Amino acid sequence: MVPDWIQLLRCPYSGGPLQLLEPEFEGKLIKHGWLVSSEGKRYLIRDFIPRFVPETTYADSFGLQWNRFRRAQLDSYTGQPISAERFYKATGWQPEELKGSLALDVGCGAGRFAEVALTAGAKVVAIDYSNAVDACYANLGHHPDLLVIQADIYALPFRHGLFDFVYSLGVLQHTPDVERAFKALPPMLKRGGGYV
Repeated sequence: MVPDWIQLLRCPYSGGPLQLLEPEFEGKLIKHGWLVSSEGKRYLIRDFIPRFVPETTYADSFGLQWNRFRRAQLDSYTGQPISAERFYKATGWQPEELKGSLALDVGCGAGRFAEVALTAGAKVVAIDYSNAVDACYANLGHHPDLLVIQADIYALPFRHGLFDFVYSLGVLQHTPDVERAFKALPPMLKRGGGYV
C-alpha cells in the first residue's frame, strides 16, 4: 500500500481520519502495520492490504474460489476482451471518461473489472469482503494506481462524495441485505458521478 492512499481512508464507524502505526515497509510500500482511529479502533494492514473486516466472513467461499482460480477472468491472461466487453456494456461508460478518474470497485474478486478500469487510466480502489482481495493484489498489485482493501459494504471506510465512478457487477445479490448494500453506494459518489 502506498502511504499517500491513507488520506482517502476513514474509520468505517466514526468517519474520522486514520493514523498509521507500526508500519513495516517493503520498498516504498506499507506491507504490514495498523490504521488507528482517534477512538482507538485498530485496523490491520497485512500483505499490503488494509483489512476492515473480521478474519472469517460469510464470503469465505468466494475468497477460496478467487484465490484458487485468480487469473481465470482476467482479459490479460485469457487474451480475450470478455471482461472489458461486459464492463463497458453494463456501465455504458467509455474508456475516455475513466481516464484520470477515481473509481470504486465494490466486490472486486480477483480484479477482473479493476483491470479494465486501470487499463482505461482510472485510479481504482478495489474492495471485497472476502480474502479474494489477496488474489486481486496478486494479479494487479504491481499497478501504482490501485489500492486493494478488504472492507464491508455496510461500513465503507471512505468519506462520502469521494469517487467519480462506483461500480459493482454481479455482487450485490450475494450480500445478506441487498437493499441496504445498494443504498450504501450512491453516497460514495461525487455529484454527477457514474454509478452501476
